[in-house]
Amino acid sequence: MTDLDDLPSLAAEGPAPIAGVRGRPPAELRALEDAIVERVRECAAADDFAERARVADRDGALAVENLRLMQEIGVTGMPIDPALGSSGASLSAAVRVMEELAYRDASTALAINMHWGGARGLAQMPSFPRRDEACAAIARHEATICGGFSISSEGLDSRKSGVVCRDEGDVYVFNGRSGYASMSEAAGYAMLGAILEGSDPDDPTYVLTVGRMGEPGLINHHNWNAMGMRATGSSDLECRDLAVVKDDCLVGQMKTFQFRRPIDTAYNTFGIGAIWVGLSRAAFDFTVDHAKRRYGYMASSSLESVKASYRADEPWAQAAIGSMDHWLGTGRALLRDMVDRLDDYEDDELMGRDHVRTLYHLRRMSEEVALGAMKTCGAHGYVKSRTLERIFRDLIGGVVMAWKTDDLQHKLGVGALGRPIMISGPGGT
Repeated sequence: MTDLDDLPSLAAEGPAPIAGVRGRPPAELRALEDAIVERVRECAAADDFAERARVADRDGALAVENLRLMQEIGVTGMPIDPALGSSGASLSAAVRVMEELAYRDASTALAINMHWGGARGLAQMPSFPRRDEACAAIARHEATICGGFSISSEGLDSRKSGVVCRDEGDVYVFNGRSGYASMSEAAGYAMLGAILEGSDPDDPTYVLTVGRMGEPGLINHHNWNAMGMRATGSSDLECRDLAVVKDDCLVGQMKTFQFRRPIDTAYNTFGIGAIWVGLSRAAFDFTVDHAKRRYGYMASSSLESVKASYRADEPWAQAAIGSMDHWLGTGRALLRDMVDRLDDYEDDELMGRDHVRTLYHLRRMSEEVALGAMKTCGAHGYVKSRTLERIFRDLIGGVVMAWKTDDLQHKLGVGALGRPIMISGPGGT
């Protein structure tokens, strides 16, 4: 058992300083990162890759073959692969990979992005046998990790969800259920956290460990069935008397675990932002192609239905596509600019405000592009046989995530008034 109170650098009350942020790759690693991005682009462009994504969405299960292909070309180990440096791939590489992957298979992209977050967190932990085993497997591109730290997908009240553990001599015994364990369909490991029974409810003791998927007492319920991002494998995990020796656990006050380094939050949130960009690109390209080919009855203005024409010739459609182009272009440019400038920040609060501003713009981009595609393509675009139906659902799947557009806008106002703001959600706090 490792007690985090004995590790001052890990037990600090608040985020670590910004040192170590790496948005851009070192010059000597740029070619290696570029090669990974190009391999992702080539693999994702294959027809069978897109078909597997379609089938996975229909079945509500992770596209495991697409994931394994990403393992083979070195994507899943990027955060901790020693070939990419001591701190893994740069944020620039991660964002580009997520955008290219999400253009064809956003669910697999999201699952990998959440795995990346777990891998980075694991790599920063003190050494213990299960942690070392999982890190080595991930770095070799042989395994992935998931983590269910949200309310069970079938629940609504966090007081009735989550994992607790009890002290039984040489082991901690874990029980309880948590949800949204993205990647669980194909993961080899799971991050597990539990409140220790009998600890102070106002300042509880927290126990963190790594579960081996399939071991006795660790259950994947395979119950994920969301409308958007359906194929992320984000099922509930349950512990039923899962016994883990204390040497394989980290123990500390819960507040110790509630913060991540700014770069880790940026890595996760901007990875998700890049998925929104990839999806928005897919929606935009579909819309442009559809408008160019849609002809005849009801393709033109509903006020002049006797006049046959292409939808691309309609001013209202051109204006809608122009709006989509604006949001996609500015969103992508803002994300890339933020990543490029990340190395140069010397102030956490300023970086936090720019972080929220970028996320807010990307959130608005997703909303506007999704709605624009629906209005422009119409009923003939939104049918099950065409990809827009899944692209739209996946974009809306992003809208329901933890960061709400109105809340982000509010936080920007608070920050502009000189008051501290904090971002929290799937990317950490």
